[in-house]
Formats: sequence, structure tokens, C-alpha cells
Amino acid sequence: MSSLTPDPCPLTPDSWQKVLRSADLKPGALAKVFVAGKPVLLARLEDGTVAAATAVCPHRGEDLSAGMLYMGAIDCPLHHYLYDLRTGANRYPRNVFPADLAVDVRPLPLFPVQEADGWILVGRMKDEG
Repeated sequence: MSSLTPDPCPLTPDSWQKVLRSADLKPGALAKVFVAGKPVLLARLEDGTVAAATAVCPHRGEDLSAGMLYMGAIDCPLHHYLYDLRTGANRYPRNVFPADLAVDVRPLPLFPVQEADGWILVGRMKDEG
């Protein structure tokens, strides 16, 4: 299995937390785990890589673990905002909004993620407990 550390990631992990056995996240699947008490969405993308992002939609706070994986992105179940799980960028509706509204569409925060020894590990940041 391959691993994916989202680029750009704003911080470098201070330590790694085991969150889920690799075998428990099948291709196209989502899982919600907790890192330092914060909900994290794991996704095994179509090409087998693992992505990690906040499980809370930056638009209206919906639980993204109830969404659907679609071409490397998470589709929010509330308003169908589509966030790229490799970059955090909003693919929709940002691309159809007028420019003055599009600047207010926030990206999805990502976490560093890796697979090692049969586990998925998520990076804990220095400011997290």
C-alpha cells in the first residue's frame, strides 16, 4: 500500500498516532477516527493511497464521514461541497461561484498521514495535546 502526506500541509507532525489497521480501510472507503480528541476523516482513494482531513466540513460543520468519496474528493452530505483530499481545495462550488464569493470558500484542513507496519498513522501537531 502507498501513503500520502498531503501537500501542502501547514505543519510538520511532532509525533504519529496509530489510528486504524490498514486492512480495515478498503479502497473507496471512509472512516472517522480521533487524533488528540479531534475528529479526523480517513479515506482510501481510488489509487490505494490514504488521505486524512478534518471530519468537519469547513462550510457548515457537517460530519464528512457521512459523505461519499468521489474521484479523490469528499462530497459533503449537507450541501454537496466537494473537497479534494490531496490538496484540501474546494472543487465545487468554488469553481462556479462569482469571484467575490469564491474567495470565502475555505479549504479542507488536511493531516499528514502514512502507513507503516500494517497501520495507518496520522500526524499530531505540536499544538495538539
